[in-house]
Amino acid sequence: MDFFSRGYTALRGERGQPQSADETIDKLADCLETATLLEDRRAAVLGLKGLQVGNKSFPGLIKVLHLDHKDVDITKSLLETITCLCTVHHQYDKDERGFKFTDYFIEDSNNVTVLADILEEFDFYVRYNTIKLLSTLLSNRSKRIQECILTNPMGISRLVDLLDDKRDIIRNEGLLLLIGLTRNNTEIQKIVTFQATFEKLLYVIEEQEGISGDIVVQDSLTLMHNLLRYNISDQVYFRETSCIQQIPGLLGYVGDSEADHVPYSFEDWPPQKVANTILVLQLVRILTEPENSSTPINQTVMAQSGLLLPIVQLALCSNAPSPVRTEALYAIAYVIASNRSNQISLAQIAVASPPALDKDGQPQGAQGLPRPAIVSLISIAVMEDGGIHYSYSSRAAATHAIYSCLADNEETQLVLASTLKSSPPEDNANSSFADKPRSAGSLLLEMIEDWEQSSSSDPYKVWFACDILSHVIRQSEKAKHVVGSIVFGDESKGEDPVPLLHHVVAQLLMATKDPNANPRIPIGYLTLLCVWLYESPASVGLFLAESTHAQFLIQEMQSSTNDPVVQGLIAYLLDQMNSLLARLRDSPAIKNAPQYLQITPEEEEANPLPSLLLDSVFVDFFKSTCENVQKTLKKKPADFNRIEHISTPSSPVVVDEVVQSYKAKIAEQDSLIKSFEQKMKELETIVQSLTVENNQLKSVNNENVLLKEQASNKEKEVQEFKEKLVQQQTKFEELEKEQEDILVLMGDQDLQIKKYRKKLRELDQVITDSEEEEEE
Repeated sequence: MDFFSRGYTALRGERGQPQSADETIDKLADCLETATLLEDRRAAVLGLKGLQVGNKSFPGLIKVLHLDHKDVDITKSLLETITCLCTVHHQYDKDERGFKFTDYFIEDSNNVTVLADILEEFDFYVRYNTIKLLSTLLSNRSKRIQECILTNPMGISRLVDLLDDKRDIIRNEGLLLLIGLTRNNTEIQKIVTFQATFEKLLYVIEEQEGISGDIVVQDSLTLMHNLLRYNISDQVYFRETSCIQQIPGLLGYVGDSEADHVPYSFEDWPPQKVANTILVLQLVRILTEPENSSTPINQTVMAQSGLLLPIVQLALCSNAPSPVRTEALYAIAYVIASNRSNQISLAQIAVASPPALDKDGQPQGAQGLPRPAIVSLISIAVMEDGGIHYSYSSRAAATHAIYSCLADNEETQLVLASTLKSSPPEDNANSSFADKPRSAGSLLLEMIEDWEQSSSSDPYKVWFACDILSHVIRQSEKAKHVVGSIVFGDESKGEDPVPLLHHVVAQLLMATKDPNANPRIPIGYLTLLCVWLYESPASVGLFLAESTHAQFLIQEMQSSTNDPVVQGLIAYLLDQMNSLLARLRDSPAIKNAPQYLQITPEEEEANPLPSLLLDSVFVDFFKSTCENVQKTLKKKPADFNRIEHISTPSSPVVVDEVVQSYKAKIAEQDSLIKSFEQKMKELETIVQSLTVENNQLKSVNNENVLLKEQASNKEKEVQEFKEKLVQQQTKFEELEKEQEDILVLMGDQDLQIKKYRKKLRELDQVITDSEEEEEE
């Protein structure tokens, strides 16, 4: 009763007279500062708790917090009061009083230290309110709170211990506090990690039934992300404590690892399960980030722990929602990227193809035939999978996964290139199956062979097919040779064989001429051609074997009706037009190319088609070579070294024009020689009687013979040079140099003619002298 009477007296005044709010607050604040009895300070705190406390009382509250934090009752009221004072109601108002009280409280790090000490108290309300106050302070001034926590050696340890609290609310609030505390602070991340936090979190997730659990699972995974992202030491700890091996279990893989293929599965996907699954898959990506020193060994451990099967099932043979499927596809790409062993493991996995769907999109009948995982990836990318609709984000992710299968792996490139064959005929033994066997290459060819089969609303069928094929042949002359040997047309039926390369150009021609064709279609064909012809003499020779190709590209490049990206890619393909190259280099298509072919759900919902025009790998290829191309274009023809150009395998070939030019020059030389021979015969007839000049005429005749030999040698040299041109593919600019050589030859002929004219003059003079002597 004495406790309540003290509080009542403080509010009513000593004589029982009513007081104003300001008078009451001042009196209670003085009591906080001066009271020597715990009961008096407790009464003052309770009195202030429900009032609009001003600046004067706040220092007193902090003082009592330090003095009496062992007292449960007063501490609960203090924590609630300080939390209310520090709460910010208008985050964008710099003068908000919550910020001022927060700054005052955290100015002295000992104030945060005492909060960490209070966490030792097991009382529910004390712990709960301490966590809420720390969370409020962290929300207002995160960086300063992180600094204060680091100054207390036991602070982080006490926070992590909250994860062991059996009271769900305390554990969950402590989890949220740790999420905020570990964000963007490597030092705190390390200290938290070495408190066995991963083990605690995995236990919490398992207790909550894994990805099927509630939001606590989401929060636990979010804290894992904070601790592992860009933190190599934490990743090493995660791996060495065998936490990676528990990731497959988190995904709840339902397949049989001993089966000959991964079966198709149907599950319920409530929103929370979707969010949890995505976080697990993103955890895989964090641990296998490209250029990370821990990535190779993390990839190996993941494969050894059987992680490929559950992510393959989610990505390729389940009814997982689009966001989950997309993340699973990226997870596959990250686990196998630049890892030959994991690439081989994926290549050996067979998966069930999806069952046929009815008109309502529901599964109808049994699952399809098992097929290689790479075929399923291509089917998703080009939308050829039993009528199932895949989002653009999933299709882009599937394409990126295929690229990861092929990157730095020429063997797989050649295997995939060898499957580029047409689909099996209708009378195939498997024709009774709804899903006839399809090879990876036949799916690509079907899309590339005829772009018109793709409706204008889905140009990405061709785009993704061209992009995948460009990865199949990228930086592999052997793969380009295999693909270059593919021809269309049955000679037995009287059809002319058409190489695939020529067929691609023909499809490009039709797409650029069709006003209804989406620009993404010619862009897809052009990026494929750019990769195909780069540093490949044989491919360039095959391209120029059809004389109309270069003319067509030049016309399209100059056409004002074409998309600027299309014009720029044609210019890049032809190594000319600096201005167009610069325009392409600075275009949004180059600058905004998404890394790893990522398409956001927001972009997919906002537009009928995503803004994706160019693959980021092609953009890197373009940027790395564009500068050299532009420098080359600025050189004058005379600046080029003839031998260097002959040995450059990427030089454009213009064999026919050069050879025809030489033949024309040789014909002119032959005509001149015949003319000289006729003149010599006439001269010999005229001077036949002149014995004195007979030796001179013989000398002239010898020179004539020598000239014939020189012409013959020149013809041989031209033939040899023709062969060198066919083999080495000299650049177009060398035409000017070759023309200069021809001019030199003609100059030589002019010198010869001048010599003959001089001889004629000398002979005429001799004849004149002889006649004069006879007359005399």
